[in-house]
Amino acid sequence: MTDPASPRFLCIGDIDVDILIKVDRLPTRDGKVNGTYLQRVPGGMAGNVSVALARLEAAVRVLGRVGDDDEAAFALAGLAQAGVDTAFVVRLVGVRTFSCIGLITPDGEKSLVKLMTPTYRPSAEDVSEQVCKGVAHVHLTSVGDPALCRRVVAAARTCGATTSLDIERADCPSDPAELAAAIEGFGMLFCNAEARTVLDAGFAGQLTALVPTVVTTLGENGARVEDGGRAVDAAGFPADAVDTTGAGDCFAAACLHARFVQRLDWPGSLRFANCAAALSTQGYGAQSALPTLSDIGQP
Repeated sequence: MTDPASPRFLCIGDIDVDILIKVDRLPTRDGKVNGTYLQRVPGGMAGNVSVALARLEAAVRVLGRVGDDDEAAFALAGLAQAGVDTAFVVRLVGVRTFSCIGLITPDGEKSLVKLMTPTYRPSAEDVSEQVCKGVAHVHLTSVGDPALCRRVVAAARTCGATTSLDIERADCPSDPAELAAAIEGFGMLFCNAEARTVLDAGFAGQLTALVPTVVTTLGENGARVEDGGRAVDAAGFPADAVDTTGAGDCFAAACLHARFVQRLDWPGSLRFANCAAALSTQGYGAQSALPTLSDIGQP
C-alpha cells in the first residue's frame, strides 16, 4: 500500500514496450547471432522508475506519451497495476508507441535498439501546472530536449519540488553549450560510467560545478556520489543476473526513495540502491523483478 505521508514523485520521460530476444552473444559489425524470442514486457525509463518507486510504497505519477495502439494499452496496464498514476499520460492518435528491442546474453548483459516514434518523450508543453500539483520531487529521464529540461526545472521551482535528471550517452546533445543548458538547474544527476565519460569530456571534468549532486553507477562495482565537495563510494552486491535491463532505473528509484522518503545518509542510500538494483536483475524485463522494501531489508 502507498504511504500517503511519503512524498509524491513525478517521473517524466519514456514509456515503452520492450521485445526481449535471448542471444548467444551480442552481434558484431556485419555479423549474425542466434536469437530466441523471450517475451514482450512493459518498460521505458520513466515507466521503470515509476514502477520501482511504487513497489517501494511511494506515491508516484508518470508523465509520458503513448500512441493509440495495443502497445499503449499494454504499457499503461502494467503501470496502473503497479499503482502508478497515469492520468496525465498523453495519447497521440495514429502514432505507434515507442518500443525497444532488447538483446539479452546468457550472463544477463544486454544491448538495446530504440524504435523511435513521436511518443519517445513528452514535450515541454506537456509539463502543465496541474501535472506538477502536489509533487515533492520531479525526476526526468531524458536530456535530449533542452526545452523540456528547462521547463521541468521551472515547473519544479514553481511547485517547490526538488529535481533529478538521468543522463544516457545516446540522448546527450553534441554541443556542450546545449548540454550545459539542459543540465542547468537540476539538483541531482544520475549517469552510468559511459555517460559520465562523455560528460567529463564535454565539461573538462567540471561536471560537479554545474550540478550540486552527481551519482554515477558503476555496474557490478557499485556506485559513487559526489555531493558538497566530497565523494562517497559503495560497493555493488553480487548477483547471478538474468537480465540487467532497467537495473539503472531501479537504482535511481531506490536512491531517490532512500534520500527523500527514508532520509538516509549517502552511504546508506547507495547501499540501499545497489541492493535494489542487484535484485532487479533476477527476472527478464525491467519491471518483473523490481524489489519491495521487505525484499531489500537492511542492506
